[in-house]
Amino acid sequence: MPTMDELAQITGRGVAEVLDPTIAILAPILRKNQAAIKEIPLRTFQYGPTDRHQLDVYYPLNPHKSGKTPVLFFVYGGSFTTGERNLSVKFGLVYACLGAFFARQGIVTVIPDYRLVPNVTYPGPVEDVRDAMSWVVQNADEALTSNAVPRSSLLLDKLFILGHSAGAFHTGSLVFNPDVLPFDSDLRARIAGAAMFGGPYDLAALEAGTERGKIYEQYFGSVDEAKKKDILTLVRNYPDGEVGRLPDLVLLKAEQEPDFLHEASDGLKKEIERRRNDEQRIIVAKGHNHISVNWVLGTGEGEEWAYELAEWITSRAGV
Repeated sequence: MPTMDELAQITGRGVAEVLDPTIAILAPILRKNQAAIKEIPLRTFQYGPTDRHQLDVYYPLNPHKSGKTPVLFFVYGGSFTTGERNLSVKFGLVYACLGAFFARQGIVTVIPDYRLVPNVTYPGPVEDVRDAMSWVVQNADEALTSNAVPRSSLLLDKLFILGHSAGAFHTGSLVFNPDVLPFDSDLRARIAGAAMFGGPYDLAALEAGTERGKIYEQYFGSVDEAKKKDILTLVRNYPDGEVGRLPDLVLLKAEQEPDFLHEASDGLKKEIERRRNDEQRIIVAKGHNHISVNWVLGTGEGEEWAYELAEWITSRAGV
């Protein structure tokens, strides 16, 4: 049975419902394709003081015919409490499959680790992502170049970010919170595009004391504080005079997302459109659930959303 047909047989949409059955389908396929994934050059660097301040860089095998190389930063999710740049203990190929996929599209791909709840509070993880990006730019000669990627090809003035789930929340926090990334920041000026995939952008319905609410209480200090700093609120409060200087934005969502994530994406789309007075692009990963979107990369099926995003990146980068 083809992979996407198997995924369609999974019942439910909740993350806990789809997690194990999705991995059971896709992990064996990734393992079969591990030679192609591991063919992509990979190096690891330390960008900060702790074990959580490391990042992986995936390099294209061949120079792009244009002679230009975009740079993409991927911020993974994990409910703010879990996640690693390479889930090596159990699987070993996630998120290597994602890094390898985009590297094959001619895009240098950087995947940083960041600190997790309960060992950090807001905006610590967002600052980690910011610092990883700044470190890479400052150390581009060492971190981003390879035999196929000369320094002269790197488009360091047009950086891109893709955040998934909690990583999409961190991405939105970076882009829309000037306390973390000031308006006059050199890094802000370099960000050409930000893609947010299936994030919990709207916390208006969050309740204190619930399992989900407790995570946000640990991260923000209280549910009320979380609601003041959710992505929808940050967009609403973004200064009018700075809206036109925001990077290009694209929203993504899996077709089989949980309802609250569908609603959050749709609500954020409408608010961005209101603030920017322009239609907001959204990419729907057809046939996918919240987990399968990343795990499918490298399997040869269900990768359409990623090809569409890669095209968006290269077109925005002028490649």
